[in-house]
This record gives sequence, C-alpha cells and structure tokens, in this order.
Amino acid sequence: MDEYEKYAFDLRGYLVVRNALYTEQVKSLSDRLDEARACAEKPAYYFGSDRTQYANDDAPAWSSPSMLEWGGTYTDLIDLPTIAPYLQTLLGDHYRLDHDYIKMHDAEHPGRLYLHGGGQGAGGGTSKDLVGATDGGQCYYHFSNGKFYNGLVAVAFELNTVGECQGGFACVAGSHKVNFGLPDSWRQSPTQEDIPEIVDQVAVNAGDAIIFTEACAHGTVPWQGPGERRSIFYKYTPHAVAWSPCYYNADLYEGLTDAQIEMLQPPSSYGPHPHTREIWARVQAEHAELLQLRAELAAIRGTST
Repeated sequence: MDEYEKYAFDLRGYLVVRNALYTEQVKSLSDRLDEARACAEKPAYYFGSDRTQYANDDAPAWSSPSMLEWGGTYTDLIDLPTIAPYLQTLLGDHYRLDHDYIKMHDAEHPGRLYLHGGGQGAGGGTSKDLVGATDGGQCYYHFSNGKFYNGLVAVAFELNTVGECQGGFACVAGSHKVNFGLPDSWRQSPTQEDIPEIVDQVAVNAGDAIIFTEACAHGTVPWQGPGERRSIFYKYTPHAVAWSPCYYNADLYEGLTDAQIEMLQPPSSYGPHPHTREIWARVQAEHAELLQLRAELAAIRGTST
C-alpha cells in the first residue's frame, strides 16, 4: 500500500483496487458460477457461507459450504498477487482465510440495505450488534506505531460493473472509528429512496475489488442496475483470530499450493508454526479415517439389505 492508499483506508475504512482481476479471470469465475447454478435444485443467489452452520443435518465436520470446492480460479483468489500486499499490510504476517461466499442481485431479487458493524472507536459503542474489541468481538480496527490492526478484513471481487447509484456495496465511511452506535432509523433501507445521505455507494468495474474492514458499518444497496450484481467475498483474519467456528480442511480441496494450505489452517497464537502443523495434520488424518470408516459401514449396510 502506498501513502495515499494507507491514508484513504484509515480515513474511510475501505479501498477500491482497480483491475484486481484479469478479464480471463473474471470470465473463469463467472463460468464456474454459472455451472454451479445450473446444477442447483432451485434458483440460487447465494453460495458459500460464513461457515457458522452446516449445509444439512447429514454433513460431516468441516463440510460447511465453500466455493473453494469449485477449484481453479476460486482457489487462486485465496492469495491473489494483486490483493496479497494489501492484506499483508492490514493484517500482518500469517493471516488466514476465514470464510467465503458470493452474493447475486437482480431486478427480481434486489435485496435491501442492512447496515451492520461500526462503532469501533476508542470509547467503543453501545449498539446491540457492535462486534468490536470493547465487547469481546473481533471486528476491531485501530492503528498504532505505524501499523494497522484489523480483526476481519473483507475482499469483494466484482464480476460485473456496478455503476453510480445502481446498488451493491455501500458503507458509512469512517464509521470504523466512530464512538457512537448507528441510529436505529438508519439501519435498514428497503429501497434506495430510504437510504440515509451519510451512506456512500461505491461504483466499481468488473474485475475491481473492494477491500474493507468489517469494523466499518456496511451493507448492500438494493439493486437498480441492468443485469446482475455478482460479488465474491473472501474474508481474512489475523492468524490468532476467527469469525467462523467451522474451519477449513485443506484435504477437501484440490490443487492448493503450500502457501494456500497454510492460509487455511485454523486460528492459533502460533500461526503456521511446526507445532500447529503437526496438530492439524493429525486432526486431518483422523478426519479422513473417520470418513473412510463411515463409507465402509454404509457399504456393508447396503450389502446386508
């Protein structure tokens, strides 16, 4: 990050990285999304998850939905070269991918603005949904001794252009440092006409990325643009912090590099330390053994019937 970007992020709580994705990458991400939607049982406008729940009652551990299962460009996004330097500056060494999902909106499914986050100033806030350091949460933000400290940083990759006042990502710029809770009457806006003037709508081109701290009050403006808004969210934390209680198991995804595997490790104060790797390797081995035993048991039961 250069001096202008650091100033802008500290001031507003977000940055737009132009051309974070090549045209070929945007097409590949869109094509894989279309394939997944074609296989869905019903029209889908959301994939992935915040990894706080399982897909169904029969899902085994670590099976919380993830777009990493789609492989290819979706695994490339884990440590994209155009984004990694920003994350390094904002989160420090050994940051980790915590969860991922994609949202889509169109004329029939425009969504509504629900502002959440904010109130992470020195005095904290009192609003019921604040999740900052003052109430034991992890969506904090502060800057000290020349270094950024963030609890959860989101990267929104845009697959389609979002023009002025069309919808998509919006935030209350600067609210990551505010000392008061967001007024309740500003929190929800079912239409664009209801949106408070204090909310900034961010216009972006296909291939751009928006990086923001979750400590900044943010949400999605109801869609009024042509076609469809397609925004991929990859969310990162420092190595000792987690939003989701459901961690990634790198064994479930193909084609990962060693660096990507380390970024999928569970949180710990050690980070990707030899002690942590040894513990997690044993957990993964036992998980694989359990799945194999369940498959064998299911086969035996199938034969007996």
